[in-house]
Amino acid sequence: MDIASLRDFIVVIDSGSFTRAAARLFVSQPAISQRMTQLESELGVRLVKRGPRGVVPTPAGRNLYRDAQQLLRHFDRIAENVAEDRHSIHGTVAIGLPTTVAVYLAPALFSWTRRHFPGVHLQLFESMSGYISELLTVGRLDLAVLFRGDAGPRPAETALYSEELYLVGLPESFPNALGATGSDPSGPRRPAGAGPEAGGSADEVRLADLQGVPLVAPGTRSNLRALIDRAFADLGAVPAIAGDVESLGTMVRIAESGQACAVLPLSSVTALRRSPALAVARITEPVVDRHVAVCTASDYYEPRDAVAAVRHGVVEVTTRLAERAEWPGIRLEPH
Repeated sequence: MDIASLRDFIVVIDSGSFTRAAARLFVSQPAISQRMTQLESELGVRLVKRGPRGVVPTPAGRNLYRDAQQLLRHFDRIAENVAEDRHSIHGTVAIGLPTTVAVYLAPALFSWTRRHFPGVHLQLFESMSGYISELLTVGRLDLAVLFRGDAGPRPAETALYSEELYLVGLPESFPNALGATGSDPSGPRRPAGAGPEAGGSADEVRLADLQGVPLVAPGTRSNLRALIDRAFADLGAVPAIAGDVESLGTMVRIAESGQACAVLPLSSVTALRRSPALAVARITEPVVDRHVAVCTASDYYEPRDAVAAVRHGVVEVTTRLAERAEWPGIRLEPH
């Protein structure tokens, strides 16, 4: 097994077929098939399954794919690290940001990196949290900002902030839904001292009163969905998920349409709302919050200098945005 074999294997898995992989590698389809057979023979294990829908990795193949991604990323940077000026930091850093984070962090981090480390080339990947976590796991990313259900310390993670979740929808959705469950007819409550600086309505609604309220939320791989499901489960209930929506903007649009509500952090609503009629109510009894950390790809060693520099930038930019009240609804964690 050599580096070239691992590169071929990664292309086969990414392409999903030998034919497409052969085209990307500029070789014949039988040649790439023979290379995979030889690699399987050398390792003594089956790596891919061939079927009518193409090629998919076996469990052993998935493990090799993950490890090969990490190995090749380091291998490709050996020459870069050896040749770089020792008085500066250079290199490519791939960082994944969930959409709720990217709205605020991505532009500021891009500017910070260009100003402080012009030799660092950022690769920014924005998607839903579940996919970002998968990319980090298989070695496609150097860093990722991920959501956590608690603030407990974990290897290879630096805590950033926590935020509470809010019910989002048209105002008439709240009393209608709450009335159907027999709750207080006075509707959501406004906490003392709340004002417009909090970012829209500061009303409150009890989690128990949301039983039966149609909600849109990401699919089950998402941390946000896991938080919602767990919060309802603790009450012995199940959320009324009207649809799985893997787009933050689409969730806000549906909430603005009045067809369903969404459960989102305040920062997301503040950034994406288009309708001034959209109402926001803080969920209480219990408060549902989540914690956010920046994570490196490995638990076992410190990242290279460029990755460590960008990780520091994530912390510094997040802190600055929070202190300037430019990222609504977040509470900084002790670093």
